[in-house]
Amino acid sequence: MPIDYHNLLETILDRSATAALGHASDLKTYIAARAKLIAESVILIERDRLNGDISEDDARFAYEQIKKSEKSALLALQATRQAAAQDAINAALNVAATVLGKAIGIAL
Repeated sequence: MPIDYHNLLETILDRSATAALGHASDLKTYIAARAKLIAESVILIERDRLNGDISEDDARFAYEQIKKSEKSALLALQATRQAAAQDAINAALNVAATVLGKAIGIAL
């Protein structure tokens, strides 16, 4: 029996999406932690500036440091995104190997 292209494609897409979504909670947790850190830092800058503990330049500098820190944090997000993509590709290849193996009678 020939492989049904549409069924194969649907299965590959479903399994790939499921595999990639496995990283969603990791991303959500990481982003929540980064958001908390940014918010806390902003509150501290505001407090220190309004109390006169830091100058305008100090406040600008502190904010720039937050931005620099978040740029480096993007590397971690990129790694997670790559892991999600790799898991999706692996899931697609597993489906393809199973379906093709059954269709032609060999283990792949």
